[in-house]
Amino acid sequence: MALIVKKFGGSSVATPEKIFNIVDRVLREKQADDKIVIVVSAMGDTTDDLVALAKQVTSKPYGREMDRLLSTGEQVTIALMAMAFNERGQKSVSLTGDQAGITTSDSFNKGRILGVDPNRVFEALDAGNIVVVAGFQGITEYGDMVTLGRGGS
Repeated sequence: MALIVKKFGGSSVATPEKIFNIVDRVLREKQADDKIVIVVSAMGDTTDDLVALAKQVTSKPYGREMDRLLSTGEQVTIALMAMAFNERGQKSVSLTGDQAGITTSDSFNKGRILGVDPNRVFEALDAGNIVVVAGFQGITEYGDMVTLGRGGS
């Protein structure tokens, strides 16, 4: 049994067609007893679009609310990719950074990973799922979503 972790950036998951291309490739390469974790970014220019949207509301988009907004891009991608795996007949579950046990510093917009508790990921893998995890994010000890900064996943 191999534990395989693959990371896919924004341009590679930019459209549903590209997401299905990744799913099909992963399933072709998967051996029977492989346990697979996929880490993904937001689709295409989603993060840039969210920053631009925030700037329409405030001239200084930063801090806790900005991290909350930016983390939604990855949440869309993980849900779509898990749906695509399930559509192809492969059990899959999506997890946000906090659900995957990633704890971070409380430095909004530039968090550092302080620790990872992989239990929930391993439970999902043991149940036969391919686990799709949101990159770029984690959670503080106080329960606040924090992004790792651009390119941080």
